[in-house]
Amino acid sequence: MTIYINGMAFDKVTSLSVDRETRRTEINYNTQGDMLIDLVNRKYRLTVTFGLLTDGELKALRQLSQEIFVTVRFPAPEGETEAQFHISKEPAPVVTEVNRVVLYSGVELIMQQK
Repeated sequence: MTIYINGMAFDKVTSLSVDRETRRTEINYNTQGDMLIDLVNRKYRLTVTFGLLTDGELKALRQLSQEIFVTVRFPAPEGETEAQFHISKEPAPVVTEVNRVVLYSGVELIMQQK
């Protein structure tokens, strides 16, 4: 499976969890305790797990995670979707050596929609 982050393709996705969360952004009450405003938004939360990544792929992911917001294109139940996300957890890999080549496993990104 492939996802695109800021136009850069990452094709070693082994697991993609696409959740829709309801977030309350503002709630106000009047003096009688009645709710005046309740803004509710449905936002995506992505959990992306990658297979073995090379050094260059991991560096690209780490660099993207430094940006405040990134544009992500991903497959969703509604069809291919593109939205702005914040990478809330920086990828922290496990180093694996395969045939004398250093690869990174266990890389997971958690992203919250803007």
